[in-house]
Amino acid sequence: MVTKRNRREARQYAFQMLYANEFHTDQNDVQFPEGNIHKAMDKAYANSIIEGVLSNVEAIDATLQPFCKSRKVANLDKVDRSILRIAVWEMTNKVESLEPSIAINEAIQLAKEFGSDASYKLINAILDAYNKSK
Repeated sequence: MVTKRNRREARQYAFQMLYANEFHTDQNDVQFPEGNIHKAMDKAYANSIIEGVLSNVEAIDATLQPFCKSRKVANLDKVDRSILRIAVWEMTNKVESLEPSIAINEAIQLAKEFGSDASYKLINAILDAYNKSK
């Protein structure tokens, strides 16, 4: 059974994989110990996020750019950029799109856990502006 907690864990796993991917040119170099995967985690959803973001990264970044007023998406902090990409993918995924308010809230939670003290404010501002533009 898929629960909110299972999906949150899937998001955290996907975030960690996407963040690690920022440091490698070859995705095959990125390894995540299987022992760290919680048995109840929605692994299929985590893999869906990872594959969806990686295969659409240019389009996602182009979608985000108009809402990153002060800098280019490529120059954002790697943590913030990875979180933003997940949120935009979740809001635009054709198979199983997530309600924007939920995607934004989940992104804020990731930012509070993994980002800097100001990350969640930046993430909220960018995603809120993106959502209002749709």
